[in-house]
Amino acid sequence: MVRDEFDDGCDWDGGNVVPWGPIQCEQHEADRILPDPVDGLDFESPSIKSLNKENLSEFEALMLGEVSNDGSSEDELDIDTATTSSEDDTFFPFMDLPLEIRQQIYHWIHLMNPIRLTQFAPWYPIPVNRGYFVNAITAPSENDSNTPEASDETPRPTATRTAPILSPWRPYSCMPTSMLRVSKQIYYESRELPFRNNEFVFVNWFASGLWAARSFIRGLQSWQTQTMHYARLELLSRDLAGRYVDEWRELCGAWSEGLRGLRLKILSSGGGVGTGGGVSWVVAGSPQRGAPTAGVRDEEGKVEEWIENGLKQLKRLRCLEVELSAADWDDNTKLEWCRNLEEALNESKTEAEQHVRVCCVERARDL
Repeated sequence: MVRDEFDDGCDWDGGNVVPWGPIQCEQHEADRILPDPVDGLDFESPSIKSLNKENLSEFEALMLGEVSNDGSSEDELDIDTATTSSEDDTFFPFMDLPLEIRQQIYHWIHLMNPIRLTQFAPWYPIPVNRGYFVNAITAPSENDSNTPEASDETPRPTATRTAPILSPWRPYSCMPTSMLRVSKQIYYESRELPFRNNEFVFVNWFASGLWAARSFIRGLQSWQTQTMHYARLELLSRDLAGRYVDEWRELCGAWSEGLRGLRLKILSSGGGVGTGGGVSWVVAGSPQRGAPTAGVRDEEGKVEEWIENGLKQLKRLRCLEVELSAADWDDNTKLEWCRNLEEALNESKTEAEQHVRVCCVERARDL
């Protein structure tokens, strides 16, 4: 509006129209006395409405912007606007999730990235990566010995899958490098996951599994070797005696603070010498009768060095599965050998300490 459009019955104050009323004009604008615009109004009168939201009519609320045409309140409009803006302008707050939920997400990312062995050359064979299933050999129960079919001979141990053995379904997976490089926090939260959950397998393939395991851990850092929880290892009996026992001791030392479960296969030595200083199982062929086997105690009754200075270093070991591949050993002999091994591992432990459970197993024939 233009000021000149108003007559002398109104006044202009800072660009706003002041209600009509008597005024006293002085020579200077600063000395003017303006009437109180609310003089003479009775706020208790029922004809005067307060501008509280509770007293507004639907039309007045719409005009004041308290509600929208669809009936939504101003607060609801603000929430919807903020949500839409958050979805469009920002990213998902992953780090605001609880640590347990982030760990579950890391777990699924780990399972979605299986390790694929590289074929170095068409003529170079690589071990087939597949599940390794075993059955536990258990002593026959008293009821079995009283059956009519039982003979006077010592009852033969039976193999069963109901005995508590380590899971053969552990993953062979890795964490994507792109995820580990997102931030330091994500790196430290997820870097140990493959070492804790994977089963690391070292088999006799052109050389002893002991040589393969030692070559692998030498390329790792200390926190990686001490975080490995599960391993499957094939050994030749000569790897646990003589000059090779030092290599076995070195491997157990690397796993001393981390390994929880170990699946150990011990094969009777025989055949020629393979690369890497160990006997090659590929060259050796099947176990031969009369081949030397690993012992638990020497002639004087002392625990063998591969147990005393090797397996006993595994302070967190809880379950040890032993598969004995000896041509002239029956199941009773294998079961007794494993019992002696369990006794040797736990003889120096107190009742309060966690004891190692040794389970005698054999390869599942129907898988």
